[in-house]
Amino acid sequence: MDLPEYIKSRYWKDYLPEGVPLELEIPENISLCDLFEKYTEEYKNKTFIVYDNKEYTYKHIQELTLRFSNALLKLGLKKGDVAALWLTNCPQFIISYFAVLNIGGTVTAISPLYIVRELAHQIRDSGAKYLIMIDSLFSEFKKAEDQLKLEKVILVNLKDGIPIKTKSDKFIYFNNLMEQNPESFPTPELKIKPKKDIAVIQYTGGTTDSPKGACLSHFNLVANSLQFRQVNEYLKDKFLKEDLVSIFVLPWYHIFGQIVEMVSALFIGSKAFVLKGFNLEKIFEILRKYKPNSLFGVPTMYINLLNSSFNENVDMSCLKSTHVGATPMPIEAAKEWEKRSGFALGEGYGLTEASPGVAISPPWSRKKPGSCGHPLPNTLVGIINERLEFLPFENAGELVVSGPQVMMGYHNSPEENKKVFFKTAGYRWLRTGDLAKIDEEGYIYILDRIKDMIKYKGHSVYPREVEEVLYEHPAVLECCVIGVQDPIKGEDIKACIILQDEFKDRISEQEIINWSKDKIAAYMYPRIIEFVNNLPKSPAGKVLRRKLRENEERKKK
Repeated sequence: MDLPEYIKSRYWKDYLPEGVPLELEIPENISLCDLFEKYTEEYKNKTFIVYDNKEYTYKHIQELTLRFSNALLKLGLKKGDVAALWLTNCPQFIISYFAVLNIGGTVTAISPLYIVRELAHQIRDSGAKYLIMIDSLFSEFKKAEDQLKLEKVILVNLKDGIPIKTKSDKFIYFNNLMEQNPESFPTPELKIKPKKDIAVIQYTGGTTDSPKGACLSHFNLVANSLQFRQVNEYLKDKFLKEDLVSIFVLPWYHIFGQIVEMVSALFIGSKAFVLKGFNLEKIFEILRKYKPNSLFGVPTMYINLLNSSFNENVDMSCLKSTHVGATPMPIEAAKEWEKRSGFALGEGYGLTEASPGVAISPPWSRKKPGSCGHPLPNTLVGIINERLEFLPFENAGELVVSGPQVMMGYHNSPEENKKVFFKTAGYRWLRTGDLAKIDEEGYIYILDRIKDMIKYKGHSVYPREVEEVLYEHPAVLECCVIGVQDPIKGEDIKACIILQDEFKDRISEQEIINWSKDKIAAYMYPRIIEFVNNLPKSPAGKVLRRKLRENEERKKK
């Protein structure tokens, strides 16, 4: 099958914003640790991160990483071994991540929110032999220990607490290892093959299915890092006209925070205030004291910032560069953010399987409501139907991606790989599972997850369209729309809503239904409303519609 002309000619090239070129040179012989060495040396005297009121320069992080690399070598970690990181955002995460890569190992990052079953699955599935973890999670780990074949467990103490006493030599403290390896001499040279060697096995968020390990090569991650670096260079030199100073709150155990915050910051020489998690009080404290100019987040984070009691008398205009990803930003919330800060939100689109970046709409670009922008450099996108045929622009279908950042494949999942990849016209395409369209200027619109589309009396209802309308109601803080099984209608349309505080006990479910009837097509408005206190979310902040549907199924039993 031949590609349609709009993809072959990459017609979006005529509409790309400044700073987002069509092509970049992506070296095939450079690893992620080569770039780490290059940029920690280039920016060595600058402050890289501020964590718990302590500053770390690029040089300091480089030295600590080399020391830990040598410690891991002495413990027996070798090229091809997998090391799991069960850590919150902290200097030890950066050090461990690049130390493992330095000696040819593979990283798999685990959410500290995981329970025993999820922890055990990821360690077993990835084949991890080493675990680097926060010691405060030790009691949880002990519940899974007998199920795991780990050679060493390295304990990180973030609060100088009482050391865990254990007679097993399997356990060793991070600080003890560093004391035993005081020299930051280079690790022995290893021949890393960037296109073949797996740098990271990153597990998907499981929004519609069980998590799978995406194998991301050094080449994949180098490509995506350089794609973002190109945009960040323009951001720094032309838009901000000053160095980036950021607040980092995205979790690094997720690929979004890992690449757009931790790795991209290294490669641009920026400074960042690192928080262990999303803490509204601390974010506003940093805004008051230090006036950072950059922030990455997910929609729920920005919505909470806008509605926080801590934001009174806080000037947010210092945040000239803000970016949202993981899931589409509600249009009304994006307008309110621009009104409050004075600057438009940058938006992007990506997925774990693409390292993660695919498209970007930077803060200075011409905006189209609901669009995540244009493809990143060296990236092809298209829309297909169920027969894998490419559709003309403005047609809705599944978004497919081809580019150097697209994963090698799922770990231990040959059948899944057959489902998500296909080849045509000399290109290898990844099926994203996202329903989307592309307009006549190359702007990409993510409509919904294909699996989330609701069939109401034969009509196709996109939950995101319904949510966009609900967000216009002043009572709605957050919402999620799902389909619930109905023997007559096929599926009924249900909205789970978190109310603004001032509307609690002051508005009824029927009032929301009646209001929405006047705002949306007759087959689209929600028939069922449930007010809830929270919505289940993935580590990246995506609302898990699957969990809400499962809850509905349990209610029927």
